[in-house]
Amino acid sequence: MIFVAYDNENPVIIFPFCIVQKFNFRILRWIGYDMSDYLGPLISDEYKLKRIDFENIWQEIFNSIKKKCDLILLDKQINKNFFSNNPIIQNLNCKKYDEIYRTDLSQWNEIKRKKSRAFQKFRWAKKKLSELGELRFVEKVDNDYEKKNLINKVILWKKEKNNKLKFPKSFSDKFYFNFINDDNVILSGLKLNNEYIAISLGFENNQNYFYLVPSYKVASHLEKYSPGRILMIELINYFENKKFKYFDFCDGKENYKENWTNNVVELMEYIKPTNLLGLLFIIFYKMKKFIYGK
Repeated sequence: MIFVAYDNENPVIIFPFCIVQKFNFRILRWIGYDMSDYLGPLISDEYKLKRIDFENIWQEIFNSIKKKCDLILLDKQINKNFFSNNPIIQNLNCKKYDEIYRTDLSQWNEIKRKKSRAFQKFRWAKKKLSELGELRFVEKVDNDYEKKNLINKVILWKKEKNNKLKFPKSFSDKFYFNFINDDNVILSGLKLNNEYIAISLGFENNQNYFYLVPSYKVASHLEKYSPGRILMIELINYFENKKFKYFDFCDGKENYKENWTNNVVELMEYIKPTNLLGLLFIIFYKMKKFIYGK
């Protein structure tokens, strides 16, 4: 269910929605809600949207979907001052429900000074791994064949380390293969004796790096040296040297993200029932948030 707004026959806004069935509830969500970290409408950079125009557009959308769903749930939206000017956040009653972590790379040296002990451990781990063989940081893989192999590895390692049942069916190598030729998609890794022991699939945009899918090889002789952590710090150093603005840890509340951040950004959601069934769903949602599988 995709809505497109036009200005003089030119498409200027795309609202990529879908309807998801959860038990007996029909929920309007963003396409990609189960895979993407940030979501929202797609708006032409050249188009200046007025409030009255958005209100008219949104009223038409609401009239079109209100009988097709019980609830509108639009989450994973970023505060307008960070990523994009999202008219839903600006004009509708959106609420903060979570926050994400990121590192302001202009202050990276200050963070390193404050975490001198952690960096001593980082250097010790690199030294110990180097004693096992040649240790090398690969900032960006360019070969398409190697990219596919690394995507296979990162998905496999992720599922080995975590419960396979927690991953949606769309979390697969085939999904990421679609983006291999996108220059903004970056596959990086840490090699030991020419074998990858940690991999990161990330994305760069407007001098920001998004740390999307990091993983590492599950092996007892490696885990004590935290190869995933080594790769993360190597990446932060790399993008700081390239004068990037932010290293964005994306969605997720893992402790290591909070430990290495100096900046937080609000995640916003818009929830609106279209009938009594949708109102009932909100009660369950607020009590258990079972829509997220938590």
